[in-house]
Amino acid sequence: MQPMNFPSLEHLIAPRLERDVHELFLSIRSKRGEYDFKHWHKRLLEDIQNWQLIFATNDYCYGFWLETLMNCYRASQIESGIRCVSDKDQASQLVDLTLAKLERVFQSADILEIIKEKNERHVKQVQRYQDEYDKVTQYCFDLNKINLICAYQPELAGTISILEMNKHIQHFNKHLKQQEYFPVNYLYWYRRVIRIPETNQYVMLLSITVNARIYSDTSYYVDRLKAVWNFSTGFKGMMIDLNDDNQSHELVNQLFTEFDDQHDLDGLRKRDIVNTSKDSMGVRVWPIGFKHFIGTSGK
Repeated sequence: MQPMNFPSLEHLIAPRLERDVHELFLSIRSKRGEYDFKHWHKRLLEDIQNWQLIFATNDYCYGFWLETLMNCYRASQIESGIRCVSDKDQASQLVDLTLAKLERVFQSADILEIIKEKNERHVKQVQRYQDEYDKVTQYCFDLNKINLICAYQPELAGTISILEMNKHIQHFNKHLKQQEYFPVNYLYWYRRVIRIPETNQYVMLLSITVNARIYSDTSYYVDRLKAVWNFSTGFKGMMIDLNDDNQSHELVNQLFTEFDDQHDLDGLRKRDIVNTSKDSMGVRVWPIGFKHFIGTSGK
């Protein structure tokens, strides 16, 4: 079995396990004595088969809570010598060890500082993208925005894993840099990949800023982008133009009516990166080298 190729792991199991670990953290840190070892031992033991699936490879990265669980789990495996969790007694022992490590980590004085530092680093990264945008557009007062949603055909959207989408994005970016495919000297290019929890699918938000005095009509370039995205996805993709007043796709109506790079960067600046709420659109597991969001000045 190749873990992480299955969207159910990425969209259902990983977010739920992440919320469980966050809830465990809050329980352990509670001043009201809400932490119940037996309750959490039972709860984690019931889910240990899913840990194996999610943490079975070194090729993927995780958010803060899953990474903490993974580190404690793998250390417990090494120290105990337990590799197979099909034996109930051994699995229970492994959960004991993992839970004890999680307790020590979550009770430590530095855990809050670690979370604070992660959020501060995130804000600095967002600010760097904002500063670069401001620099390349400071003398251009007539701007055009190409704002798009790069998605998948409705009947396929729920079957696309983050691993597969990452390959599609790499192909898309490669073609985007070539004049023969996308003949535009843009000022700024920004994109973010999100997970839509209600429909268990990934989409990429794309915003390209151009000089309106040169590119007054962007319809041709939007068509080029649609063709490149469709080709890059093996003709599984679809692209939604958010500047098209006639666009009535459900993603537009429900989620992204006001998206552009500045609006999105402002939202990211205020985001808590360890947030685990059910409506969070953050990607929960991702391949090494994957960029959740990125902005760059023109070619």
